[in-house]
Amino acid sequence: MAPKKKATKGAKDPEVKKKKGGKKDASMANKPMETTVGEEIREFYHIQIRDLEDRLARYQRKWDELAVQEKLFRQEFEQLANNKKEIVAFLKRTLNQRVDEITDLNEQLQSLQLAKEMEKDAFEAQLAQVRHEFQETKDQLTTENIILGGKLAALEEFRLQKEELTEKFESLEDQLRKQESEYKDYVYNLEKKSVLDKDRLRKEIIQHVNLVATEFHKVATSQMWDTTKRAIVENNTITLQLSKISKHGMQLLQENEQLKGIQDKLCKQLDLLENTQKVMARHSRGHHKIILMLTEKCREQEQGMAEAEQLRLQLSQLEQSLGQLQQDNQALRSQRDQLNLQLEKQQAEAQQLQQELTKEQKVQASLETALAQATFFLQDILQQRQPDEEDGDFDVMFQLQQRKEMLQQLLAMLSSGHGPKPPAGLFLADSGPPETHQPSTQPPKVGSLPQQLSSITPYQPGDLGLVPRQAHIPPNPEDLKLLSHTTRVGIFQVHSRPEVSAKGPRDGKRWIPQVGMAPL
Repeated sequence: MAPKKKATKGAKDPEVKKKKGGKKDASMANKPMETTVGEEIREFYHIQIRDLEDRLARYQRKWDELAVQEKLFRQEFEQLANNKKEIVAFLKRTLNQRVDEITDLNEQLQSLQLAKEMEKDAFEAQLAQVRHEFQETKDQLTTENIILGGKLAALEEFRLQKEELTEKFESLEDQLRKQESEYKDYVYNLEKKSVLDKDRLRKEIIQHVNLVATEFHKVATSQMWDTTKRAIVENNTITLQLSKISKHGMQLLQENEQLKGIQDKLCKQLDLLENTQKVMARHSRGHHKIILMLTEKCREQEQGMAEAEQLRLQLSQLEQSLGQLQQDNQALRSQRDQLNLQLEKQQAEAQQLQQELTKEQKVQASLETALAQATFFLQDILQQRQPDEEDGDFDVMFQLQQRKEMLQQLLAMLSSGHGPKPPAGLFLADSGPPETHQPSTQPPKVGSLPQQLSSITPYQPGDLGLVPRQAHIPPNPEDLKLLSHTTRVGIFQVHSRPEVSAKGPRDGKRWIPQVGMAPL
């Protein structure tokens, strides 16, 4: 639209010049110059618009980051306040516990002192009584020991006699066992032999009878006389053998009766020895009881002496424990004093932290007001009407001058807050006051407008004084999760877009961004 307006103006000028007379050549020479200047101004506007959009995106990103930081700081402050309250409550509780423990220990100490005095008196009385009883028992035991010495001598003689008798008794028992075993073996052998002889004779007789019967049947007719003779002879021999066996059995019975008599004698001797052993056992039991009674009395006396020694040790231990309790009481008192000092220090630190908290809250409030004013100014800047191509150079310069004044006010407002102030020449090329840039009625020169526009330097991080100037740092993905979707898309476009040079895009295509796409 702007080139058409300029073209109409160029068409009207030659008509006036024709009416005035013959200046057509000069107007035709100025026409291409105006078109080139208009294109440069348009490209510069596009670059300026992109720069302002980048600034707006950076402001929005900084605003989001500051909001996230403020939220984190507030959470940390709340956590510190809670920790402080918990620490103070814990210290108070521990102090009360220590005070209660000290009072309990003092009461225990007093009760232990009273108990110690009472036990000391009781132990002294008991010790005197034990000493008196010990002396009496000592005298009694000395007399009993003398009596028991004579009894022990008699017991020693009795023990020797008992050992001799037991040895004789054991030898007789061994002899009796041997004789019994020999007699049993002898009787067993005789019985076995008699049984074997009877069996053998019975078998021989049966065999012989069978042979005789067979022979008798064989030679019954011819040899009857010889067989009868032979049978008679054999019968005589058998009767003789049976008589011998019966005599031998009678001898064995006599020997058995003799052995039974010897066994009866030995049993009588054994009964006598058992009776003597029982009598000796009774006497030994009585002496053993007397010895046990004496040993028990000795043990009781030893236990009494050990108890007296233990009472002395307990008295010494109680004295040591009393000294230890006094030392512990002193240590607890010193510990209580230390805890009181620590509590005072922590209270002073809490007051200091409260003062720092108020300061930080004031700084935060000032920053919030500054940011609110900055956003208000930025909204005013963005809500201004964009320059159209139909507007002239005078309107463009007026709007630029107005934006410069608003940016100066924004810079002054932000520099009034906390933080380092940026140099004055970053936003504006001129160092003069805003009044010097009032729009004049005279039209600007064609060559001075691009120079003035090119003299405006773009915004750099750290110019507002809120953050220190540093290299480009990409946003943290964890912080981006807390932002809105449109804000994250705007940040991504800003970081993914290449740097725009002052000469415009390289491909020659015109890129006209829409102002105010990034949300506030």
